[in-house]
Amino acid sequence: MLKRLLAILAILSFYGTTYGQDFSIDAQVKPRYEHRNGFGQLRPTDNNADRPADFVSQRTRIRMLFNDKSEKFRMGFSMQDVRTWGEIGNFDSKDNGNFNIHEAWGELLFTDAFSVKVGRQEISYDDQRIFGAVDWAQQARSHDAAIFKYEKGFKLHAGFAISTFGESNYYIENDGNAYKAMQYLWFHKDFENFKLSGLFLNNGVEQNTTNAATPQPADFETVYSQTLGAHGEWRPGKFGLNASFYYQFGKTGAAKQDISAYNALLELLFNANEKLGFIVGGEMLSGTAYDETETYMTFNPFYGTNHKFNGHMDYFYVGGRMPRGGLTDLYVGATYKFDKDWNVYGRYHYFASAATIADNNGNELDSGLGSEIDLIINYKFNKYITIQGGWSGMFATDSMVYSTAQNNAGDPNKFNNWGWMGLVIKPTLFTTKKKEVAAN
Repeated sequence: MLKRLLAILAILSFYGTTYGQDFSIDAQVKPRYEHRNGFGQLRPTDNNADRPADFVSQRTRIRMLFNDKSEKFRMGFSMQDVRTWGEIGNFDSKDNGNFNIHEAWGELLFTDAFSVKVGRQEISYDDQRIFGAVDWAQQARSHDAAIFKYEKGFKLHAGFAISTFGESNYYIENDGNAYKAMQYLWFHKDFENFKLSGLFLNNGVEQNTTNAATPQPADFETVYSQTLGAHGEWRPGKFGLNASFYYQFGKTGAAKQDISAYNALLELLFNANEKLGFIVGGEMLSGTAYDETETYMTFNPFYGTNHKFNGHMDYFYVGGRMPRGGLTDLYVGATYKFDKDWNVYGRYHYFASAATIADNNGNELDSGLGSEIDLIINYKFNKYITIQGGWSGMFATDSMVYSTAQNNAGDPNKFNNWGWMGLVIKPTLFTTKKKEVAAN
């Protein structure tokens, strides 16, 4: 088997260097140990059930990229295995469905500026608030989509996706997938010290509209919401500024309420020197007050890398933890680089509900939800391996219990914390050297 693999790689290398094609194979092994003791939700009030979790998860991925400029074609393919250590016994050869195709796409280059990329692919834009690859999660995120791209002087992408559970001669219910249909437009322009992007997302979710009181065949409807906004980054020197604003409208899936929601972010960055940097920022994601029944005002960040925002303990917008009252997140942080290999990161967050919340008896509560401290250290062991570790602590208030992110459960008086350590191993296993085809 090894001889065959080496022979294939030798042929690819010869073919690529002779005919001006680029081909590469890279791999990733990412094991991560976690100690969860209040991660994602408050520790339970029942002391018998209050036991921390310790586990190691691992992503193993291999990726292949092919580029033939002469034939105006690119292709990408990646497959991965994601599992928890011990999930499959050490004498068990069965496949528990952990292996999957993460990416499989082809891109047709019609001109130097216009192309279309079709297949399973990551979609990631700007700061990844609305679209992100979610690389922190071991399974990550990819979409089955077609993206039309124009990139010359500016970038304009138009993406289209549909989702069904399988082939059929008749309609198949799709309720439960993230979307039934999705379309978006993304614009980006680089200026001298400024980057500007605009995004429009039309997101359709399927709903079963059958009237249970009247016997009839099942009926389904795709209900659409729209997100429109912009993101900007300004870097004139030691100071920097990040800002974004998104507005959502349309209809909710189940109740078909009118949506009127927004997300606003503003960050000030300051690099004191080459080693030390600071950030001060705030983000507000609008929410629906506990007594509001007419309009749905809870902003949904949809397909973003939500672990990157609002604290690393993932109390908000990760894994379906959508706070109905929205969120106000005020934060301050710093990054320090000891040298080219070592750096540390720290950030403090203060959380509050963006809309009024109440307890189970309808009594209005204080908006403050708590605060969180996040600490991370990174060490670049060599060009292939990075060692990472982190610790976070959540200091919750009584109001946190009644945010929908907590599902009305947990003890805010207990110390909620989370620690982790992991490796990121990313070698390039094989690559051909670029060689332009000589002109005739």
